[in-house]
Amino acid sequence: MIWLWAAGTLLVATLLVVFGIKAFFQWVWRFCMKWVIGLALLFILNRYGQAYGWYVPMNPVTTGVAGILGIPGTIALVYLYKGSSF
Repeated sequence: MIWLWAAGTLLVATLLVVFGIKAFFQWVWRFCMKWVIGLALLFILNRYGQAYGWYVPMNPVTTGVAGILGIPGTIALVYLYKGSSF
């Protein structure tokens, strides 16, 4: 398990050196904002979609998919979790 931490640290250090600190943190900030937007999309879906039986669990993977892919990704998640019984 320690080798995984070492590999991750080496990867982050390499990215910082290659792309620069400012560009790296801009990318991290952009990714975090998309994750928060995905969280908001799933919260709204779970809050108001209960009347239709729509529910998507909020975990890092589904939140990331909803944030990066936006509304079409959220619709795809609903389709996957509800099944093909639309």
